[in-house]
Amino acid sequence: MSDDPIELSDPDVAIDAATGRLSYRGEPYSGAVTQTRPDGTWREYWSYDDGDRDGDWTGWYPDGTMRYNGEFYRNRPVGTWQEWYPDGSRRLEDVYDIEGTLLTHSVWNPAGEVLELEDERTRKGIAADAVSADDPALRWDDEQARMYYGDEPFTGQQFRRPAPSSPITELDGYTDGYPDGPTRGWYLDGTPRYTGEYADRRQVGTWCEWFPTGNRKEETVFASDGALLTRTEWDETGAVTARHSENQD
Repeated sequence: MSDDPIELSDPDVAIDAATGRLSYRGEPYSGAVTQTRPDGTWREYWSYDDGDRDGDWTGWYPDGTMRYNGEFYRNRPVGTWQEWYPDGSRRLEDVYDIEGTLLTHSVWNPAGEVLELEDERTRKGIAADAVSADDPALRWDDEQARMYYGDEPFTGQQFRRPAPSSPITELDGYTDGYPDGPTRGWYLDGTPRYTGEYADRRQVGTWCEWFPTGNRKEETVFASDGALLTRTEWDETGAVTARHSENQD
């Protein structure tokens, strides 16, 4: 770990544009990096660990007012990131989980009025009144193959998190207790995992699955009555590994 900050303008500093990793004199760098103005004040202060962005990141306006502040963990933004206008009023606030997934995004104008407000639910198309799968009033009746909320058949959306502090990874819709409408899945980093649609308790339309890399894994097409029309599968390289159609012998 370097005791003294190095300057971003140092010709021995190299930042990989694709990964954000920083090397100094050909080696992954651990320590602070600064960008200094001619008067000696800091414009930026960035922290690195073994080449990764890790720790505090802060920027200032020329008069010393903080311009932004946040934290990286192993090259991922985590926690609360904030930006301010030159007068000190807030401009932006982004909140990330430990995996670097953006949970909420808020932007204000100089007058303090909200310009943008987005959270995980709005990005993923989850209704404001959607119910968590952990809600004790929500229960699945195996005998009837039907979802209930309390004593009534459930109508609405159910979402699921693998852990209380984790991002939402599953979404299912119900009408009168039966699967109906969109069903969606995501990996922890927010990458789509699967998507499909139910109507009249049947799978309909196009259902898709993806690998964590974002490459397609499977595509299945159903008729309006739920009949299977086609199914295509790919491996992680993008090569077709299986293909089925209703006309196959």
